[in-house]
Parts: sequence; structure tokens; C-alpha cells
Amino acid sequence: MFLDVDGTIMHGGRHIPPTAVEAIRAARARGHLVFLSTGRGTAELHDELMDIGFDGAVTNGGAFASLGGRIVSATLFTPDEVARLQRYLVDNDLHGYFQSYDQLFGSAELSALFAERFGAAGLPGKVFREPHEIDPTLVAKLVFVTDDENAAARALTELADDFEVVGGTIPVAFAASGEIAPRGVHKGAAIRSLLAELDLDARDAVGIGDNWNDVEMFAAVGTAVAMGNAVDGVKALADQVTAAIDEDGLSLAFLRNGLV
Repeated sequence: MFLDVDGTIMHGGRHIPPTAVEAIRAARARGHLVFLSTGRGTAELHDELMDIGFDGAVTNGGAFASLGGRIVSATLFTPDEVARLQRYLVDNDLHGYFQSYDQLFGSAELSALFAERFGAAGLPGKVFREPHEIDPTLVAKLVFVTDDENAAARALTELADDFEVVGGTIPVAFAASGEIAPRGVHKGAAIRSLLAELDLDARDAVGIGDNWNDVEMFAAVGTAVAMGNAVDGVKALADQVTAAIDEDGLSLAFLRNGLV
């Protein structure tokens, strides 16, 4: 079982429905393996989420796959790619943050912008190190944000030839955002590496998500479930559509598929 976080387990970047917690714990108690499958890095997986209990995770949009505390697969940018993306942010007046496995490195003024829009506490898990602290050999993904929707669309188009790109799926208080990853990195690739490590058949795996970065996950599992709050295009690619996150959609999906 592979579960997206934002829009699937967590609503609005903060609230986790109690029925989702109960379903995940009940499924694991019955012997099912439950993994996170998220665009977030481990630095963004705050305690309330992790205290639910999981068997591992696909993080950073698929750059890392972990089983327990062991990293099974990892794909990173090259230092030259990091430098190129840093220049792109500056040249196009975009804000953003780079993810390593367990840290976030914000562009100049990003922390102040997040504090301004979310309050002094910011979003749970969003603690940015300074740009000069970044180690370009450890970077797995870039998330950019902007109030200019045209600039976001242009960035996704201009970077698509050399990187994996997807419109932003992590909730932020900006008009638009985007996620940039190394070529070949997506949730589906990481899930396949975990299934191979566990010697499990993809036909026995279930994936639940709500947005465009879940499409490759859907292709890597035997049963793809879209949340009721998913975008229409994602729903069309799923085998099943459950209720929305705030209507117990996750627990209902577990029931329908015999996991609890």
C-alpha cells in the first residue's frame, strides 16, 4: 500500500482525519505493508504524520525509497544541474527550496515569505537552511513558488527537456508552484524498486493519491485509487475513485480493498 500525503492523508498541509490514522494502523496490524509516497522530503514529514507508523517511504517525489530506516534507492541532481537551477530561480525571479534527503535549503527571502503568509510558525516541517549551506552533491529535488502563473508555466516548459517536471502539488499560499526532479525520477520508479526489494508483485500493490505527481504511482501498482478531491484528469487514470479526504475517503478505500 502506497499513500500520497497532501490531499490523501493530510488536508490543507496540517489536518489528518482520525479515520485515516485508524485505517493505516489497522491495515498494518493485519500484516499489510504501508508506505508513504510523497513529494515531501523527510525534513517535511512532521511528527504527527510519522507517529501514525509506516513501513517505509517514497519521498522527494521518488528520488528516495526507504524500507524502515534503510535507503533502497536514491537518485540525485549533479552539482552542475543544481547550479543551473539556482541560476534559473534568480534569472526568472522565482522563489524556491532544494530538498536533500533530510534537509531543505531555501532561496533568499523564502523563510520571510513563508512567515508572512503562514504566520511566524510557518508550515509544519518547513524549516529552511540558508542557501550558502547547500551541498550540491546531495540535492534531490527543487520546489519553486511564484505569484506569476505564466512564469510557473514557462519554467515547467523550459525545464522539461532536461528534468522531470510537474505542477506543484504541495500546498503553498502562492498562485503557482512546480516541482523539478532529475530525469527518470518519479514515484513509480521508486515504488518498483521497493517492490523488487521485497520480492512483491505489483498486482498486489495499491496506490492512493490525488494529484499529477501520483500518475506514475498509479502505473506501478495493481490497483490505483484516486481521492474524491483529486483533479479530474487524475481520477480518469485511476481504477477506483473513493470519497474526498474530509469524507473519510482513505478509510473507505481501505475497506473497499479488503485491507481492514
